[in-house]
Amino acid sequence: MLTISEKVEFLNGVSAFNELLPEQFQSLANICEEKFYNAGERIFSQGEADGALFIVVSGKVLLERETDDANKSVSMNTVGTRGYFGEISLFYDAPWSVSATAMQSTKVLKLINDDFAVFVTGQPRLLVKMNTVLSQRLVEAHDKISEITRNRKPRELQKLYDGLNF
Repeated sequence: MLTISEKVEFLNGVSAFNELLPEQFQSLANICEEKFYNAGERIFSQGEADGALFIVVSGKVLLERETDDANKSVSMNTVGTRGYFGEISLFYDAPWSVSATAMQSTKVLKLINDDFAVFVTGQPRLLVKMNTVLSQRLVEAHDKISEITRNRKPRELQKLYDGLNF
């Protein structure tokens, strides 16, 4: 189990929070819940609703999107130490658009969206930073979609596009 001071030290090295003042890390650490997952364990499944940001303390997480084809999925990203995922759910309460699975023994800090909303009140610099992160992730997602669909026929592309949840 991480102590509050260990959480503060860890969070201080996470790029999403580099706009915080030193004294704000203590408050952030207090609202982060430590969670453990074994290799192969599902953190969340596509379609479930659980608004939270996950910050990887140790281990690695696979983010993948399930397709219409039975038992097939598309790898969207892998997230390692000091990386994070689920940031969209901090601002938009919708079901997960991907599934997250621990690739190895993994420890994360989980930040619930309601707690985050209270925390960021009066912190516009952090909100601007998070908006930048969301914009970058959106561009990456569009690039990934373009890469995946590059050699598809128009009818296949329309079917893929219709299946996306934006």
